[in-house]
Amino acid sequence: MAELHEDRQRALSFGAIAADYDRLRPRYSEVTLDAIATGRSALDVGAGTGILARQLRDRGLDVLAVEPDGAMAALARASGVPAEVATFEEWDDRGRTFDLITFGQSFHWVDADRAIPRFLELLNPGGRVVLLWNKLRPTSPPNDDLRAASSDYVNVEAAGAGTPHDQMFRMAALRRTFEDAGFAVTEREDDWTETQPKERWLDLVFTYSSHSTLPDDRRSALRAALAAVIGDRDVELAAGTTALIATR
Repeated sequence: MAELHEDRQRALSFGAIAADYDRLRPRYSEVTLDAIATGRSALDVGAGTGILARQLRDRGLDVLAVEPDGAMAALARASGVPAEVATFEEWDDRGRTFDLITFGQSFHWVDADRAIPRFLELLNPGGRVVLLWNKLRPTSPPNDDLRAASSDYVNVEAAGAGTPHDQMFRMAALRRTFEDAGFAVTEREDDWTETQPKERWLDLVFTYSSHSTLPDDRRSALRAALAAVIGDRDVELAAGTTALIATR
């Protein structure tokens, strides 16, 4: 995770595609959010355009967003979510505390060694930190066929690229890190299936920084290679929200 949080150019690349990001990125499982949306106040870190923050707000929480990209934060504010522009490491909490701290697809953009000790200062007694990821693994066409089409294609996955074993290893390491800091940790995954039109799914692929930051010629070649594999079909997906829940 350290490698990504140090790449600030990539971390701040989303503003250029903020509208597409807000329109296309999947929402988090309603079942998952019903389970984790406890307490009255929430801090959503790396909030992007406010997708997760709005879902928490709809469940009655008073949500503050922290987002380092000004263009992303502006869209969050436009949707009614208060948003402060800063990295989590440099953000001034002004003594505020919260019942819930969330990271939706964003924990890899922070320095975990600095963030986790700070959670203990920001959380009210019994409060939770919840890390959330969405996965969208194509099943038709098979994801392996898409991967074979281009070395630039990275899985749109819950815990990043790599095999399921790689992802399990990263989750286990995260769990140990939180437990070492004194948190009780549980995990859950809530799955569903969905079908997306070909062009919409291709647009979605390019809201992930591994694809959106490619040079223009490689982006065009990647889109063409994926489109050729899909052909005239829609894209069928095995989707899900993964949550790591750390309770103080």
